[in-house]
This record gives sequence, structure tokens and C-alpha cells, in this order.
Amino acid sequence: MPIIHPIRLSLSNAYLVLVERPVLVDAGSPGEERKIARAVAAAGVELSDISLILLTHAHRDHAGSARALKAMTGAPVALHPAEHAMLERGHMGKLQPVRPRHALWEPFLNRPFPGLTADLPLHDGQSLAEWGLGASVVETPGHSSGSVSVVLPDGDALAGDLLIGGFLGGLIEPGRPRLPYFAEDLPLLHDSLVKLCGVAAGRWYLGHGGPIDSSQIAPRIRVAELAPAGGA
Repeated sequence: MPIIHPIRLSLSNAYLVLVERPVLVDAGSPGEERKIARAVAAAGVELSDISLILLTHAHRDHAGSARALKAMTGAPVALHPAEHAMLERGHMGKLQPVRPRHALWEPFLNRPFPGLTADLPLHDGQSLAEWGLGASVVETPGHSSGSVSVVLPDGDALAGDLLIGGFLGGLIEPGRPRLPYFAEDLPLLHDSLVKLCGVAAGRWYLGHGGPIDSSQIAPRIRVAELAPAGGA
């Protein structure tokens, strides 16, 4: 069964998934490749052993060190095709705040990052067995148009920014599910929550805060009942 090693970074989480061939899920902000490399070494893994760098989406705090880590590991970078242009230009474009006050964060978060071309496309239902991980890709758009989650055989999921846990990047109540600060399409985010609840009944490992138990989400599945991050 896969072992998930969270890597806590300045703004987000990356995850090292230990299986037959280790997989790195998400790549932090620019300049965090050395911190990720140290965490990989602490888990007893050589950088050259990583088989795949899988990005749940191409936002700066999840893809910012992808180019450096690709050079360090030699591993291919996998990403949904709807995110490829964002990754190549190294900029997120205009973000859509979930609440008006969340727009105050954009100047601090929405900055350029080292762009690159993804090596592999991800699609709904795709098996990751080729890279040593017995898991599948689930398209979960809403936060961004090409966001994906990774569902493991035991029902756990690596869910990117489909939700976030708690407040202040998970420093407070990290296990409390909240909507992210930004979402391209809230109704689509709702549909993705419903979809992932149907296939991932275990713990969800999030890009910020977490993990959370999916049983906390299902009773509050309507978007109106999941208060936006930073809300009352």
C-alpha cells in the first residue's frame, strides 16, 4: 500500500508517495526545490529514484519548482492539458476570488514562476501503474480548469486545491474543510467535490492544510455549506 509523506512548504504542501517507484505530487513555489530534495532524502529516497512529478494544477505554489526538480531528478512532469499553457508561460493569469476580500491576496500570490513544457498529459481515469503507482487520475476542475486529483487503492486521495484545510495555510484547524481562496468556476468545483466523494472515501491530502476525512465533506457537500477560506 502506498505511503504518503507530506512535505510542508512555505505556502503549500507537496507529497512524496512511496511505492515501487516513488512519485512526487506537486512541486511547491519557486526556490523550494532544495527543501523538497531534503525531504525526499529524509524519506530514504534518491532524487534519481523518482519516477514522475505529477502536478495537480499549474498554479505558482504547486508548480513553481517543477522545472528545477525535473532537472534534479530526470523525472517527467505530468499535467492535465488544460493547464499546459499556464505552465509554459509561467504565470497564472487573472485569478477569480471566491470572496471579494480574497482579491487582496492576489498581488502577493500571483507572480511569475519558471515555466516549462509538461512531458505527459493527464486525463480522467488514467492509471499511474506505468510509473509504479497503483492509483488513478480523477479530473476535478473548478479551482482551475485542469485541476486533477489522484485516488489511491485504499480510497485516499491527493486532491490539490479542490479544498483547503483550515486557516492561514493550515496553521489553524488544518482538518477543517474550506473552499479555496480562488476558483475559476464554483459550480464546477461543487460538481468535482461530489465526484471525488463518490470515488475517494478515505482521507484527502490537500495542497494547503489537511489531511481531512472525506466523511466531513459529504454532509456539507452543497457549496453554500462549505464556507470560503477565511470566512466566518
